[in-house]
Amino acid sequence: MPTYTYNARDLQGNPVSGALAGLDSDDIREQLRQRDLFLTRCDEVATRKKSTIFTFRSRPHLSDMVVMSRQLATLVHAGMPLVESLFSVANQTENAVLREALNRIRAEVLAGSSLSEAMSSEPSIFSTLYVSLVRAGETGGILDETLDAAAIQFDQEAELREKVRSAFVYPILVLITTFGVVTYLLTFVVPVFARIYGQFKAPLPLMTRALIAISHFVLNEWYLFGLILSFVAVVILWYRQTPKGRQQIDRLKLRLPLFGKLYRKIAIARLTRTLSALVGAGVPILQSLAVSAQVAGNSVIVDSVLKVAQYVHEGTRIWIPLEQTGQFPSMVTRMIAAGEESGNLDEMLSQCARFYDRDIEYTVQRLTRALEPALTVVIGAIVLFVLLALYLPIFNLARVIRR
Repeated sequence: MPTYTYNARDLQGNPVSGALAGLDSDDIREQLRQRDLFLTRCDEVATRKKSTIFTFRSRPHLSDMVVMSRQLATLVHAGMPLVESLFSVANQTENAVLREALNRIRAEVLAGSSLSEAMSSEPSIFSTLYVSLVRAGETGGILDETLDAAAIQFDQEAELREKVRSAFVYPILVLITTFGVVTYLLTFVVPVFARIYGQFKAPLPLMTRALIAISHFVLNEWYLFGLILSFVAVVILWYRQTPKGRQQIDRLKLRLPLFGKLYRKIAIARLTRTLSALVGAGVPILQSLAVSAQVAGNSVIVDSVLKVAQYVHEGTRIWIPLEQTGQFPSMVTRMIAAGEESGNLDEMLSQCARFYDRDIEYTVQRLTRALEPALTVVIGAIVLFVLLALYLPIFNLARVIRR
């Protein structure tokens, strides 16, 4: 069904404009007449044609989802019909993939589907969490509030990712620079010294022979390193796709020195924030546990929460099996216990999520402060090794020349 933009006037003669879906201009005129509006102009919206050459598709960023959710929540709260709200938001969306998805959703809503049903047909864009919040809003008549809650979820997740990403920019830049400098030395500098030392045919120290061998490997057999690295990466990725491999790798992440605690805190922050939003929106607790478990991003935490859901289904309170898993700090289980006791579970979960958001920020800062001296030591050791390997033979050249 095509969409038409219209200009009209109300009973007082004030101009009104908007967009409506209809069979033709007469259908639009009739729809406006039922609203006591008189059509003055009607234009069909041209459908965007898809390019068949060099079509680049990118998944929406979290920022795109935040803006879209807030716009849709505002329009729904203002009383605009859902179809018109979807049309307006789609036209203002810059991301092509999200815009096309919103247009498909709008078509399904026009065909009689609910918004949650239409969004569930786009799982690559609208997660189970998003669909659950929308469904809860439709059921409780608070769609604008649950859409706003979804925007807050995306906003906080984007903020969390940005904090972690920005904290590791400096260490990564240092490592990349070091790798580039060492590669340059092995490719251009070390071969020059190797030719000079080879002319004197003098015995070389072990460190020098090792450095020359590494340089030879980088210059002549670098492809072997690439093949080995690619093979290892493929094996790890394949193993990561298996249930056993995913479990073992995720368990290893939680046990890593320095980084293990950070991974756990990120998973718990995501879990508690999502569970708080779902419970606050009125989603049933078992469904809330199942959805929030998938958001945690670690299969060990996911399995633990799904086991908790089984006990809750049998009538057990949440905090008891949660504590028995051994994957959650006592502060989390105590706050959940207090929330269940007082009937403010969503508020307690929200406070827990805010605590872990701050704790993650402090942990990342401490981690980067610890990495800086460690990187300095490693880089200094590499530079010292290269310098010693290059200049140690010079002390023997005088004796070789006299001979």
